[in-house]
Amino acid sequence: MSDASVHTALRSDAPLVVVEAPAGCGKTTSGADYARETALADKGSRLLILTHTHAACSVFAERTRGVGSGVEIRTIDSIIAHIASAYHVGLGLPADVSSWVRQRQDGYGELALSVFELLRRHPMIVASLAQRHRIVICDEHQDSSGVQHAIVMALQQHGARMRIFGDPMQKIFRERAQVSTSVPYDWDTLTREAQAYEQLDYPHRWTSGCQEL
Repeated sequence: MSDASVHTALRSDAPLVVVEAPAGCGKTTSGADYARETALADKGSRLLILTHTHAACSVFAERTRGVGSGVEIRTIDSIIAHIASAYHVGLGLPADVSSWVRQRQDGYGELALSVFELLRRHPMIVASLAQRHRIVICDEHQDSSGVQHAIVMALQQHGARMRIFGDPMQKIFRERAQVSTSVPYDWDTLTREAQAYEQLDYPHRWTSGCQEL
């Protein structure tokens, strides 16, 4: 599919748009361009970009420089910890949630599960977050755990427009087995549920390199 069709889908009113692309085909560029253009066009909007690494946060920050407070960039672990810190008493956690996470073997996984259960019991929390961030961009979403995916989709269910980028062939994190009431995350199911599913297949990263490769 062409970049133009992907751009059209991203700018639509569809609640859920999924963009799949191999490495080097423009996932991050498309997401950052969409975030920048949206933030500049609507000064009242506040987009949330969720990544899995601080390095990816830095890339998005560089590519959206100049839009001010219109774009908030976090790792998904960071947004989960942010929610947990605000409601740590109800979760039975210490105020220093980050320290608690570091002391446990799978601290972030346990924290995500606790926060998911909190949002399930008190949907007004995720509803207020969706009201603040009307558009959410998820980068390299194939690396999300089932619980992380459930938290992200809760934002969409409460009105946020979701723009998900990923490639199931690039999944690098193996999910630990956890007891959870969240629906197991499956990439194929996600693409079927999306109102728009687009693919990028032009290898921009290698246009000036060896064509045989």
